[in-house]
Amino acid sequence: MNTPSILNNQFASSMLPFVMSELTSLVMKKKALSFNDALHYIYSSRLYRSLLDENTKQWYSSTLLLFEELEREKAEEKRKQNDEKKILLFKVFCIENFRESKKMEAEEALLLFSKHKVFDFLENAFEMLHTQDAEYIIDTITTFIKKRK
Repeated sequence: MNTPSILNNQFASSMLPFVMSELTSLVMKKKALSFNDALHYIYSSRLYRSLLDENTKQWYSSTLLLFEELEREKAEEKRKQNDEKKILLFKVFCIENFRESKKMEAEEALLLFSKHKVFDFLENAFEMLHTQDAEYIIDTITTFIKKRK
């Protein structure tokens, strides 16, 4: 991993332990985490990497501001994970309903979806399609496949 060097700047490297100590303490308190869990929570963040980058001067920010930035980052990660799960569920819903409506074997439906890149289409059209009923979605997939032949 390519980590920005904070050691080149004596002031920055001497500040980091203080900043990390305060931030760890706040994370432990606000998130009810153990010391190790709080460190993992921080060390696995982009915020921590920006603290290591002397160009960001991030260590000058208040502990509360750093904590809020960390929480925004973690919330965004969670939202992305939830979106990925929703899209995965939607794709499975689509292939299962398509397979059933067309009286196909699972392998046949998978081959058809793969050949015509239906899963890519479903991911790109997720926002529009996921609120529609199954019949509309199946018709849309059928039309998409016919146009791809």
